[in-house]
Amino acid sequence: MKKILLMLLCAISVANAQKTGSLSIRFDHFLGNEPLILNDKKYKNATGDEFNVSLFQYFVSNIKLIRKDGSTYDIPQDKSYFLIRESNKDSKTITLTDIPKGKFTGTSFLIGIDSTRSTSEIGYRKGCLDVGGDAKDMYWAWNSGYIFVKMEGTSPQSTAKNNMFMYHIGLFGGIGNKKTLNNIRYATIDFGKETLRIKDSKNIPQITIKADASKILNGETNIEIAKNPTVMGGPFSAKIAENYKTMFSFVGLGTLVANADKDKNALGMNQEQK
Repeated sequence: MKKILLMLLCAISVANAQKTGSLSIRFDHFLGNEPLILNDKKYKNATGDEFNVSLFQYFVSNIKLIRKDGSTYDIPQDKSYFLIRESNKDSKTITLTDIPKGKFTGTSFLIGIDSTRSTSEIGYRKGCLDVGGDAKDMYWAWNSGYIFVKMEGTSPQSTAKNNMFMYHIGLFGGIGNKKTLNNIRYATIDFGKETLRIKDSKNIPQITIKADASKILNGETNIEIAKNPTVMGGPFSAKIAENYKTMFSFVGLGTLVANADKDKNALGMNQEQK
């Protein structure tokens, strides 16, 4: 009897596993049309300011996969928070699991952290949200909120000490009567003519997304570093948030293939999934 029950449980487990698959998302960082290189590479923004970048990082959360009819599959929230750092190669590829089989034509996500998780008990904020660990440099204790996007560097046009510039953008609207700006922004990405097919967890599809750091400085508002070398919690931060909500775009769709030696880097990009 016990053997029969065990066999039934195994069969149910296998059946459930076959109904779901995984997805990899890779974020490639650029500044305009050039790959982002920290510290040494010189760039120029739309106002003609020269600068280099020493730090670029941001949160993505509340990820959704969009079907052709506009309906969505929402990644369970506890599995949907990621801190992407240019200085950490591994952080730029994320994996989503237990996704129901299906076809998807786009994705959307929040750039930053939602207000509920920002104000939840510390026990609900682990991993990349741990303010005593991974997120210690991405959190404002004075505001009980996360920094959504950070970019730092130097520019000869900067009037700040050591010609530095710093853009730390956060604020989720505040708590109760303590209202703040709401700089929460969403990115929606269409896969164009390609279709994401979730089949199983053997051959994992990978979406590549371009994150263009130049959009922080260039866009609806072109930022003059001399006038705004440091932007954090003030009203001007909303203009930068409006800029960077457009920094994500679709590059291509491929498939990760697990090799016998467990090399996770085997990838065929821009290959239509059959």
